Amino acid sequence: MPNSSAEQLEAVFLFQEEQISRELLYPEFEAILDGFIPVPDFANTFAKAAYIQVNHSLCVTGVVFFLLGFDAKGMVDRRWNVPLRQLVESAGSGPDMGAGAIRLACYSQCPVAWHQKNLWDPHMQRGNNSFVAMRKAVKANRLGLIVKPPVKEPKPDVPLQPVRSAQEVEREQAAIEKKLHDHYAQELRDKMAMLIKEQRLRIATLMNQHQAKFHSIQHEHQQRLLAYQQKHQQLDQQNKEITERNRTLKDTLDVQANKIEGMREYFAHKLKAAQKDESSQVQVLQENFALEMDAKIRAATAELREMLDMREVELFYRHQNESALKEEIVNLKRENQQLLKNSGDQLLGRLTKAGVNLVVFLPGLGEIAIALDDIGRYLEDPQAYAADKAGVSEPIYSAWLDHHKTPCCTAVDPRGNICGRSIPMLETPLEFHPGESDRCAQHQAVAYSLVAERR
Repeated sequence: MPNSSAEQLEAVFLFQEEQISRELLYPEFEAILDGFIPVPDFANTFAKAAYIQVNHSLCVTGVVFFLLGFDAKGMVDRRWNVPLRQLVESAGSGPDMGAGAIRLACYSQCPVAWHQKNLWDPHMQRGNNSFVAMRKAVKANRLGLIVKPPVKEPKPDVPLQPVRSAQEVEREQAAIEKKLHDHYAQELRDKMAMLIKEQRLRIATLMNQHQAKFHSIQHEHQQRLLAYQQKHQQLDQQNKEITERNRTLKDTLDVQANKIEGMREYFAHKLKAAQKDESSQVQVLQENFALEMDAKIRAATAELREMLDMREVELFYRHQNESALKEEIVNLKRENQQLLKNSGDQLLGRLTKAGVNLVVFLPGLGEIAIALDDIGRYLEDPQAYAADKAGVSEPIYSAWLDHHKTPCCTAVDPRGNICGRSIPMLETPLEFHPGESDRCAQHQAVAYSLVAERR
């Protein structure tokens, strides 16, 4: 605990269901970070937390709203690395919590861009205000923070003033009134500026919340649309396979029917010729005809069944080979990623502990810090990694890259010519829909009319 009045007291609040669930002194929080103390209440979750700095009058002077990940045992994620004190020192101004405008760092007001994803916005609604809850918790002082009362300066002895004239008293009173007017006017302007900043922060927070909700709905819509497209492709492929199989079977049956018809005509002709002979010979021919016909039909049926069985066996072995190859590919990828991780684990681990992050620029996402465990996956396929971070599939992200590089209509007319008209460029992959976003207004109208006709 600091003893100097100039130093700031430090604490960490953990939130659960938008309420403060646990209050920690900063040394206790450091013990949790070092893995000495588990927090089972937050196992397998991302907890919302707030790092605060308090003066010795129990007034908050700085706040950082950050996210903290826990594993299944309630231990803090080893990859977590957010410089809380550095963020407070470089943070912008926030609302007044008793000692003037605080230094505030949150998702909507982050001084270091690549740490923005590790921060969250406070709640500022009526009845659910994070700042009010923290101010009450600090004033309650359940952590036992040391409070130093303000030192009262002795009042200087006021010397006796001689009797002044009425004009001097009026001038002095006018000067005092002007000084008070200027003082309160300046104080009013400061309060107005503080309220404007607080409202701007609230507006930015609400905009980020609505934007996050919009992106979530858009991502869900994109996933559903992709699932429907994949299902449609599967059904279309199955329909083509069934149609092809039916055509093959029909051709085979037609050939067999022609053979049987020819055999029937042959034996009928033979039967007519034999009718001139004795009745016993006719009976024998009829029986032979029936037996041969039955044998031919059985042979044709057995041949068709054998062909179907061979087809099913081929499909079975093909599925087995595909499964084995997929498992081998997954194992090779896992071994490759493990080798990449072990080869540079010591150097990257030292860089991560030193506060150095690997930041890359990905189209549609901006600058992104790559975690140590994700380096192998990024090196193996940067485009697949970027598509995963953007929340879309790799084909959609590849199509969006082509659209981002050359924003033009890609519709093809019956002659095979590309339209090539310039269209507005979409900045994010989530807003891109193949076959719609890469079409001009004219071809979009044609596509909508075709969809309406199909319905």
